[in-house]
Amino acid sequence: MSEQATIIIGSYTQPMPHVLGRGEGISILRIDGRTGVITPVGAFGDLRNPSYLALPRDQQTLYAVEELDEKDGSGVAALDFDVASGRLSVRARMSVRGDAACHVSLDNHGRRLFIGNYGSGNFVTYPLGADGRPAGDCVDIRRSGSGANRERQEGPHVHQVVPTPDGRHVLVCDAGTDEIARYSLGGGLIDPVPDHVTKAQGGSLPRHLTFSLDGKQVFVLHELANTVATYAYGEHGLALLDEVSTLPEGFDGQSAAAAIRLHPDGRFLYASNRGHDSIAAYEIGEHGRLTSVGWYETRGRTPRDFAIDPSGRYLVAANQDSHSLAVFTIDQSTGGLQALGEPYEIGSPVCILFADR
Repeated sequence: MSEQATIIIGSYTQPMPHVLGRGEGISILRIDGRTGVITPVGAFGDLRNPSYLALPRDQQTLYAVEELDEKDGSGVAALDFDVASGRLSVRARMSVRGDAACHVSLDNHGRRLFIGNYGSGNFVTYPLGADGRPAGDCVDIRRSGSGANRERQEGPHVHQVVPTPDGRHVLVCDAGTDEIARYSLGGGLIDPVPDHVTKAQGGSLPRHLTFSLDGKQVFVLHELANTVATYAYGEHGLALLDEVSTLPEGFDGQSAAAAIRLHPDGRFLYASNRGHDSIAAYEIGEHGRLTSVGWYETRGRTPRDFAIDPSGRYLVAANQDSHSLAVFTIDQSTGGLQALGEPYEIGSPVCILFADR
């Protein structure tokens, strides 16, 4: 990270069953790379519950879901974004055709947009033009099934859609059915039927995943099992290699895993715990096996998300329920974290992105 970096925060602006909702919308902030001090640049309050964001490589368009029920206008907005000034304006709006859109992502070339709907258990794929606007109608894929946890898994709950490194497929984390499903991006926009489905442990709720740098392993975070599973990834899908806890031995409180991120150099992996309120750090060994580095308090409650700057020197955690951001330096030899500066107050932060400046 240079002397200053830009971070973009998505937040809840309205109360929901699981959150108070005190955010301003999308906040643009600068972080000092020497001191960790965060200063505000601007805020965009024209969207409701912009809880998850995606930024293409050219950084000229920011995509944001509005996490609402469909009847209340759940959607995704494409925003013009100027990194230098932090200004945002709406370029286009799209329907997500479902309830509680909780994730948005792009394919490797920025020509497809994927939106996961947690509430209705479907995900949609839009074609994008060179200007970042929708270039046609979406494909709406409705998943089916349920899981072992009757309170949380009465039906499908798509939590994340991630393109594979080779650009040929997406992997879908369905927390409602305990499945990681693969869909082909083949000749059309997306194949509506998965070509491979991996079943996780019943009631574990696969929530988010990330790939190793070489694309040969996938690390899947399970929300209620509080584990990270390492899978070998190849043409024929996923094969389980290892599984480790996100919580320290002896912890007997309530906790739920939230976000998972790979360090830019590919040597370390991190996951957040809501309840234990920590970041779990791991060193990645041969065949993707994970060795614990330690657990680091996020100096706040409910670390819903976190991000690592492109240089790999800093990690910023979003404490949703204590309304704060916490900055850490990353030890480049061990992967351990060290708190830097004081937490920054901000309402209901949910998603963090680093932007180049």
